[in-house]
Amino acid sequence: MFKKFILPILILIAALLAGFFLTNAWKKNSSVSQKNAQAETAQPKTTPMVEKTEPANQGEPATQPVVNPTQPMILQTVPFIVQAPFANWSDPNFQNACEEASMVMAMGWVNNEKTISPAEAQKRILTIIGFENKTLSYSADTNAFDMEKIFQQYFKHKNVVAKENVTLADLKTELANGKLVLVSVFGQALKNPNFTAPGPIAHMLVLIGYDPATQEFITNDPGTKHGAGYRYDENLLFGAIWEYPSGKTIPPVPTPSKMKKAMLSISK
Repeated sequence: MFKKFILPILILIAALLAGFFLTNAWKKNSSVSQKNAQAETAQPKTTPMVEKTEPANQGEPATQPVVNPTQPMILQTVPFIVQAPFANWSDPNFQNACEEASMVMAMGWVNNEKTISPAEAQKRILTIIGFENKTLSYSADTNAFDMEKIFQQYFKHKNVVAKENVTLADLKTELANGKLVLVSVFGQALKNPNFTAPGPIAHMLVLIGYDPATQEFITNDPGTKHGAGYRYDENLLFGAIWEYPSGKTIPPVPTPSKMKKAMLSISK
């Protein structure tokens, strides 16, 4: 009877052992698969880093300085005189006295003078001419650098600077900073209808202001009795600026391409 139960017991034991080994094998395979899956998701991304750049402005024009017509007009109160105070234009002294008259006006501004009478203007012009002839040996034409010396030596005024190779912006900057500007010019290029044709070759005038709305320089031009507050288009005036040579005689008509630009800046 004992033998009768041996075979079923052995089959049961074999089945249990087979189930045990199959279960362990399945768990082992499942664990390996899970680890492989975890390892795969932990791999770093291989997409390279790219620096972010802003899109380029296509077709955008370069920034250019523009005139703002809403800016206030610049204007200094400067007494005006004519270089020939009594219309004595035939006198060589007064024919060539634009530099001296410009200096008289500038110093009148420095000294807060409101007006200068024709008699006083003539007296001052002749006195400056005498000083020039004595110290420089000429007075017909004096450039910006000679005039700088006259301001410093005759008027004892040190707040004056002669500059050459100046730009249109330089003139405006000096005026905006509250200064006066004296410029020597090729007078005929100004096309002033008040000049006796064809106009002076070497000429000087005072820039007393600037009007952004009209893009004009406001000047005291001693070459005409109508020169008080006379306006010139900025490009016309700048094109006429010419650092003519000093000397006893009037220089020849300049070549436009060789007209060096200079100015005399004056502050109080």
